[in-house]
Amino acid sequence: MPSTLKTLPRLADRRPGRFRQQPLVSALRASLFGVGLSLTCAPLHLAQAQQLIETEINYTLPAGPLAQSLNRFASEAGITLSFDPKLVQGKRAPSLNGHYSVEQGLNLLLAGSGILMTFMSDDVIALRASESDSLVSTPLHLARADDASAEPAVLPELTVSGDSVPGSAGAGYREESASVGILGNKSLQNTPYSVDVYSRELMDNLQARSIADVTKLDASVSLSSGDLISENNTVAIRGLSPDSETGQKLDGMNFRSRAKDLPLEHIESVDILKGAGGFLYGFGAPGGIINYTLKRPTDAPTRTLNLQLMDSGLPLVHGDLGGRFGADNRFGYRINAVHESGDTYINEGESRRNSASVALDWRITPDLVWQVDALKANHNRKGGQWAVISNADGQSSNFTPATPIDPIDGDKRLAPEWTSYESIQETWGTDLSWQMSEDWSLQLAHRQSDSYRLFHLPGIFANTDDVYSAYLWSYNNLFESEQSQLQLSGEVSTGFVRHELVAGASLTETVSSNSGSLGQSGNLGTGNLSDPEEFAEPYGRLAKSAAEVEEYSRVKRSELFLSDTLRVGQNWDLIIGARHGNLKDEFGDYDESKITPSLAVIHRPVAWLSLYASYIEAFEQGGVAPETAANAGEVFDPMISEQQELGLKIDRDDWSANAAIFRLQRGLSYTNSDNVFTQNGEARFQGVELSTKTRISSQWLLSASALWLDARNKKTGDTSLDGERIQGIAREQLKLYSEYRVNGIPLTLSAGARYVGTRPADPRGQWEADAITLLDAGARYKLAAGRVPVTLRLNIENLTDEAYWLMSSGGSSLAQGAPRTVKLGAQIDF
Repeated sequence: MPSTLKTLPRLADRRPGRFRQQPLVSALRASLFGVGLSLTCAPLHLAQAQQLIETEINYTLPAGPLAQSLNRFASEAGITLSFDPKLVQGKRAPSLNGHYSVEQGLNLLLAGSGILMTFMSDDVIALRASESDSLVSTPLHLARADDASAEPAVLPELTVSGDSVPGSAGAGYREESASVGILGNKSLQNTPYSVDVYSRELMDNLQARSIADVTKLDASVSLSSGDLISENNTVAIRGLSPDSETGQKLDGMNFRSRAKDLPLEHIESVDILKGAGGFLYGFGAPGGIINYTLKRPTDAPTRTLNLQLMDSGLPLVHGDLGGRFGADNRFGYRINAVHESGDTYINEGESRRNSASVALDWRITPDLVWQVDALKANHNRKGGQWAVISNADGQSSNFTPATPIDPIDGDKRLAPEWTSYESIQETWGTDLSWQMSEDWSLQLAHRQSDSYRLFHLPGIFANTDDVYSAYLWSYNNLFESEQSQLQLSGEVSTGFVRHELVAGASLTETVSSNSGSLGQSGNLGTGNLSDPEEFAEPYGRLAKSAAEVEEYSRVKRSELFLSDTLRVGQNWDLIIGARHGNLKDEFGDYDESKITPSLAVIHRPVAWLSLYASYIEAFEQGGVAPETAANAGEVFDPMISEQQELGLKIDRDDWSANAAIFRLQRGLSYTNSDNVFTQNGEARFQGVELSTKTRISSQWLLSASALWLDARNKKTGDTSLDGERIQGIAREQLKLYSEYRVNGIPLTLSAGARYVGTRPADPRGQWEADAITLLDAGARYKLAAGRVPVTLRLNIENLTDEAYWLMSSGGSSLAQGAPRTVKLGAQIDF
């Protein structure tokens, strides 16, 4: 059943109140499901799988280790290679340049290696040693599984090439390393913090368009609203929202954006650090760090076209080009462009989105590389509201929470059709990396970003009788960020201890402004949610330039950092680090300096098991009262947060597992019953986090994660608040995801399930939003159109069409969850 709220019966007219589908939308949905059903036609699959094996594909593989070449070949060809790892140990492969079929390409790569291949099925090939092991410069014998003369392959221990590419579906979407702030690219197994990495292949297979889609597999990240209707501010990591000024990074450098709506088509991977990150990334709130890695030039040419169609009638086109040119391929380029325009799942809602990025590099010498990049994105949505606020009388002047209304179907439009929210992202960055010697490197980096927010949305104030008032806010914001950083990294040895040293300096400035007195607000009128009113538009949207009228925040962060990772023998690591900095808030009237330390220890009793303990602090600027508060714009003093964590990480050939116990304490900020934003007391977050990714077989992968979280108010001086759970945060979250690759045909089926427990809907715990259970399903299918590989994808989100509320950490406002949504996509690799 759809999720409901305690103390409240479901209103009888909710479901009948759904808007009737337009004929075009109905036709699109029917066609999408027809395509999904057609994927089960086995004869077609088998014929196309055979075509994929025989199709010639353009390869550009450099000479190198045979295992590495086979790995890349299998990944690009879309096949599975199975072999004993000892078979290829120490052997090298020649370069492979040109158009080849799978048989031709493998013959060239394996020439002179003494290795034979056997087709076990149309897309699975086993490699084995020949009897003589001396087939130098002679054509290899090709043995198919149906060839009676072929010697059967005995494979007691298998390596799956193509399936072992980090981040790929075959590897269970497991990554081996991640960018961890100033520590650089580190093995996840030997990182004493909880970090998850979401690969490009995962984003493609989920057809992810926002951070809400990417984090479906991670229970430590809350359900969030995506960016199709308005802004996405409901993301919470371990119950905490990332810092709005410093919680998002692009290639490790600050990217200032109020919402989490950076277009993912331009991103290669997303790293999420859970918890405090002060030492690693600089001053900021401890709500985790979202680090986006921009797509960069590729050694092999990239020519990809992605098409997507949502069942509401929202098409998307995305092109991706990359490669290298010039003498010794010194110059690299990567260009991405996206266009989307059409209907959203909200009845008569619209979305128009355009974005483009370019990333260039110049290998000045083999050890000196200069990179530069730029990205611009514009996204305009119509027909949404910023929140639903439940109160006792349905009046827009009443912000005091009361019994919440039942969840409303995700495709029902509550606001007038003319309402709009537009975001514009502009960023550019550059860095110069110098590998001074084998052990020492120097990097100088800079990033600047501007984020516009053109806000023309109402809040919906409603009571349990469905009586509501709509209050319109119309104003603009400009959020600016600029960071420069110099970092020196190197290694030295003192006896049996190896030191990995990092030292550097960073200067970050963030500036916020808005339309000030040009902004307008007022009541639109009243109505009943069973039949929402189409209120007249009282005034138009402000021009983009209005966002710079009144500056209200300017914060400078000047920081020095130093760390030493001591590797003691093979089994122990000790990380000692500190960041000293000055935090100056011109509008908060403070200028303070702090040292935020970090200590961590890692022990590896065996190679595949790491045990760790870590302590880290975060220094953050004080809260700023939101526009809707009675004391809007008031700035509070800075705060220190502390986090302790114990954990273990297991990394085996076919599975991995992580477990962490954590406790985080930070200052408490909230809006009280008088609608006054205040900063008083302590917010305490403690819990247990579990996750695993495994390949149950060569065809079946499973990902599971769970979070148990106790988030409470402490030391507020208000007995009615002390000890109460923090609003909007569930005690438990569970997420499952599985994929099954059908034997003999290039078809993969997927399924997912998400569970979120009850969430307090008011500060004093009188009401709770009921638990949510959501189901997803999908399929993808690979074929070849001539010489061109094509991947078809079908994803169905919220399969049972549940109605549910989304909530933000610490807030009482509600947002409609998305209804059942069907996405059909095609990826064409030229």
